[in-house]
Amino acid sequence: MHTKFPPAFAMGPPPLGKELEFWAANHLLNYQKGAPRVSLRNLLAGADGGIGSVLYDPEDEFFHDATPVSAAIGDLLAQMQNVEDEISGQVYLVKNPNDLQARLDGRQKFLFHCVEGAFCLSGDESNVDALAAKGVAYVIVAHLFYRGVATCDNAFPFLPDPIFDVLNPQQNPTVGLTDLGIRIVDRLLDRGILVDITHSTDLAQGQIFAMARDHGNAPVISSHNGVRATSQYPLNLSAEAIQAIAASNGVVGIILFPHWLRQPDQQLIGSSDISLVFQAIDYIKDVTSSYRNIAIGTDLDGFIEPISDCQNWAQTPNLVRLIQARYPDAYERILCWNAVETLQAGWKGV
Repeated sequence: MHTKFPPAFAMGPPPLGKELEFWAANHLLNYQKGAPRVSLRNLLAGADGGIGSVLYDPEDEFFHDATPVSAAIGDLLAQMQNVEDEISGQVYLVKNPNDLQARLDGRQKFLFHCVEGAFCLSGDESNVDALAAKGVAYVIVAHLFYRGVATCDNAFPFLPDPIFDVLNPQQNPTVGLTDLGIRIVDRLLDRGILVDITHSTDLAQGQIFAMARDHGNAPVISSHNGVRATSQYPLNLSAEAIQAIAASNGVVGIILFPHWLRQPDQQLIGSSDISLVFQAIDYIKDVTSSYRNIAIGTDLDGFIEPISDCQNWAQTPNLVRLIQARYPDAYERILCWNAVETLQAGWKGV
């Protein structure tokens, strides 16, 4: 949700530069024709159901190194309060799976909180408890830059990997999760918050899968991603990762960004429509022999240029129609029930 920013920061009023940085980033990267792709107005106009509202403060990631930012957890919680204040009286905030199911049954619009980047925990795994107390459903452990928690793959379109490696010095290549990352993932699993492997390197993913198995085979997700078979980038999921997600009864949320859905040699003249999403869905079905582990992750509020068939959340009814037409026997699973079942299995809530 693109709420007013900056929020009321725990450490006092933010510098003017931070407000300008956020404004510029939104208008350059997150807005479509001068308006946010995901907003309260678009949510009310969009498809039935709800969304995972992703909390993220770019300032606490972009302009730092791997040293924890002490104010980050306060910034995140203040942003969370902004979202709750904005939707109050218009969209339900759900904080546990039972409440989510009740809103679906009542055909009511809702959202639940999610977090992108465990750097927001200020280097202290005990801050996971603050997220659990607010009913956060999942945490994406890694993000765009290495920030002392998990190594990450290049998620910047058209930025060559060698340049990304220079701009983003990471730990020894044999490291996936750091010691801090291991403690954070363990705490997330203990508190019933789903762990999301999006952005994590293969090494970090492998560690997360192993830890989830040790926690009663907890579901693992990738909330907004493509697959390497149809888009050969390290950021996207390997067949092995897809199989591991399926084995955990998790889901892959297909991103709606053509860049991560088509091959590198197709970037200038390739398709940009729903067919790219279908290719990713069909591949996951081939790998797992089921539609059970497929969902729609959109990333409409992210740094993307969406597919032509769904440019913002208000256009999601068109997305629903297209998926229903292509998968008449599986569209309800892809659009809703796979995600719901995974949340029911791995999200404790409050």
